[in-house]
Amino acid sequence: MIEPHCATLFPTVAKQGKGGIKTEAYSSRINISLNELRKHCRAAISAFSALEHSGSHASQRLCLEKFLHECQGASMVLWDKNDRKLGKYLRSVISVSNSSPLSPAAFSGMKAAIKGIEKEKTEGVGKTEGIENTEGIENTEGIENTEGIENTDRTEKSEDIENNEEIKKAGEIENSPEIEKAFRNKKKQGLLEEDLDQGKSASFLYNTEAKELTYHGNTYKILPLFLAVRDLYGSLPLFEELDACAEQLEKDPQDATALFQKAVLMYKARRFETALQLNAKVLKIIPEDHRVWYNKGVILSELGLLEEAIAAYDRTIELEPSFEIAWDNKGVVLARLGRFEEALETYDKILRRYPEYAEAWAGKGSILSALGREDEALEAYSSALQIRPEYLEALTSTGSLFSRLGRYEEALKVYDKALHLAPEEPRLWAIRGFVLLEMGKQKEALENCNRALELQPGFAPALEIKVQILSEIQRQKDKTFK
Repeated sequence: MIEPHCATLFPTVAKQGKGGIKTEAYSSRINISLNELRKHCRAAISAFSALEHSGSHASQRLCLEKFLHECQGASMVLWDKNDRKLGKYLRSVISVSNSSPLSPAAFSGMKAAIKGIEKEKTEGVGKTEGIENTEGIENTEGIENTEGIENTDRTEKSEDIENNEEIKKAGEIENSPEIEKAFRNKKKQGLLEEDLDQGKSASFLYNTEAKELTYHGNTYKILPLFLAVRDLYGSLPLFEELDACAEQLEKDPQDATALFQKAVLMYKARRFETALQLNAKVLKIIPEDHRVWYNKGVILSELGLLEEAIAAYDRTIELEPSFEIAWDNKGVVLARLGRFEEALETYDKILRRYPEYAEAWAGKGSILSALGREDEALEAYSSALQIRPEYLEALTSTGSLFSRLGRYEEALKVYDKALHLAPEEPRLWAIRGFVLLEMGKQKEALENCNRALELQPGFAPALEIKVQILSEIQRQKDKTFK
């Protein structure tokens, strides 16, 4: 399936030079603050992940302490008491409101709980100095400002935005090695009391499922705090472009160009609620532009508001019937709602207008496949590939359908073509390994899965298929010995 992309209506707002209207000294202070924010956010995200995987009460305390400490650090940068002007400027550029969970007002309500955790550390567990900020999360500086956030990946994976895994899947970030090391050291020193591990004498409890901290009967929600840190971290690589927008909006708060661009940047940072609010401001200024309505549909789709997304796409099509990607994305959303016949009708409409639109042929193929009309689906994929022979997603969809039909030799040939185009795509190696397993070629299948894991260590689909392969190899060995 195509994942809807965010169209660009206006040219990118011109970037100010580093000197610009700011003095060199002020720019230096900004850079120092941004580096501090990156450090605090990375460490907080890592600590939150470790918290989600911590087993004992004592390890939860260590992770909570680290998480809250780093969140407070980020808050102190954004609400800098020594330079209120700088803090206000940073919050304005990154769109951090005074009602943010990171605000001093929000933290003031948690002071008792934070102090309680600190007290428990000194009385029951011991000090945890030496836990450093983890460097295990990669920087997100590589997110680039693309002209449109386009995506033609029919597995709903963005290609034009470099999704940083620490933002999208923070729960999968490995536990901070420093936190685990500190925990082991305390255990060796005999500082982790058994009754504390059991939570018997603890002053606080952490509910992993609800992500809530309870201290002396008062409950504090931790998830909003994590989401605020995650959103902040996702915005930092885009700071220069956001700054350019902020400068334009300071001159004219109704500057549609700057508002539109900022909405696109918030979308890239995966701050969809903020992007939607900014997009709404643009629509108030220019309500009849089809591309602004289109972006609204994209953002609503990301938020899971699918019926509203369809309405936005319908308005886009009403304003500009020739804007083919809106038809395509409408088909995607209809399919997500399980309205396959309507989706098929949508693709047929666009293909009557634009018979050379490869993405629509591939979308139609996906719908036909879901409806169990495999032969027609293969024809649709074939049409897409005739138009664009190197259309990777049409190739993988074809291979997947061949595999589902048990036509493994044909599937293998298709995946070979796909790998020729993308030889370092772990997903393709893993799927090829599965096809080889189904063909009874366990050794080659294992080699393919190992190749996938070389390219992306810990890649879950490859690991799952590898387990199947090893189980089959063991089963055959057991059968031989019998």
